[in-house]
Amino acid sequence: MALSKRFRFPWSRRSPRLERPEPSLGPLSAPPVPEPRPRHAEFRPNLPSFHTTATDHLERDRSDPLSRQRIRFRNAFTPAQPVVDPRMFAGRSEILESVIRAVEEKRSHVIIFGDRGIGKTSLLHVLTLAAREARYIVIYFSCGTTSDFSETFRTVAAEIPLLYHSSVSPVSSKSASGNSLADLLPPGKLTPRQVSDAAAKLVGTRVLVVLDEFDRATNPDFRRDIAELVKTLSDLSARVQLVIAGVAQDLVELMEHIPSIRRSITALRIPAMSDDEVRALIENGARTSGVSFQPAAVELVISAAFGSPYLSSLICHLAGVAALSERRQRVEVADVHRALDEAIEDFNRRMPPEVVPHLDRMQEMMVVAKKSVQRKESSTGKVGDLANFQEDPLTETIKGHLEKTGLFKNMPAEHTALLLDSLKPYVQLVSARNP
Repeated sequence: MALSKRFRFPWSRRSPRLERPEPSLGPLSAPPVPEPRPRHAEFRPNLPSFHTTATDHLERDRSDPLSRQRIRFRNAFTPAQPVVDPRMFAGRSEILESVIRAVEEKRSHVIIFGDRGIGKTSLLHVLTLAAREARYIVIYFSCGTTSDFSETFRTVAAEIPLLYHSSVSPVSSKSASGNSLADLLPPGKLTPRQVSDAAAKLVGTRVLVVLDEFDRATNPDFRRDIAELVKTLSDLSARVQLVIAGVAQDLVELMEHIPSIRRSITALRIPAMSDDEVRALIENGARTSGVSFQPAAVELVISAAFGSPYLSSLICHLAGVAALSERRQRVEVADVHRALDEAIEDFNRRMPPEVVPHLDRMQEMMVVAKKSVQRKESSTGKVGDLANFQEDPLTETIKGHLEKTGLFKNMPAEHTALLLDSLKPYVQLVSARNP
């Protein structure tokens, strides 16, 4: 906290009798007046600089007319972040409708699963907005390895005003003082039954607890308690519902305790986006940003993304940046090819060091495997095999090759996880770049 210039400590005051006259410094010895600090563009003219300030405003001294276009474009395609603006939410209407109906009409808990980057978190954000518009109390959590049941649900209870508890009168002092449901919970470690008993007495509202990234919650006690809570809340007809989402190929992989809660849940797998949904995603971004896409460029993005909203947004973002860097407001096929090269190089850097020597061989295998699929498509007249490349036949082939080399045997567990996480999008990108 800055002190006022007029403030002086008592011991710093000098008696007038002890003050000495200041020596004359002369006209040439006066202290120099500091010059204004130069702006960074002037201070380091040969280095890259930011186009906008941290408050998302343009620098006043910049004359680049495309700077505002860059701001709109980077907000339109956000591969590193989930979609939080409903205007940018493309497709997935049927899935969102299914989740809402499960919550509102079935009164069930919902489990959402699918591949990484398939749009689960974006779906949850849009669901949260819709639920809050319907006056639900929504509490969102991103799970992790340290997730703790007691800590999580004390936080949930703290977000629920006590006035919704049936034992508290709306005109009581407890209701008026801003107390929460957490004030009624016992001290110490909470059990699913204690949380359910408190939730069962809620009236006049409904609560939605969203647990995202549930696959990252590796604590078996936390996962068991969540399953027990789902069952107990359902048995008591409590006005609290859970929406759980995570990376998994099937329901059992995400929730181990399925038999005990099967009647209490609605399970939804998030599929790959259709071509029309990817096209809608690109159109949304183009309309919002003012950067258009050449029709051939749109089709190339669709074929390269394989239905992944993450890859769709990533490729569009990189391609748009390439176009804007050349002072164009229209993305062309060459920009998409540059985007693919940059994305592939980025995934190369993510690969564990043990895999790097195999990358060239992997790319050769992808080209051969894809041509095999195309030949089969030509002979059968069906496009299903190639259109459903996201179902992993090519990735499984590459994974099988790596297993035969004995690569996984000596690879640390964290490197294996990193490889498996990056392999599928890497395969898809390389496959698209080498038609």
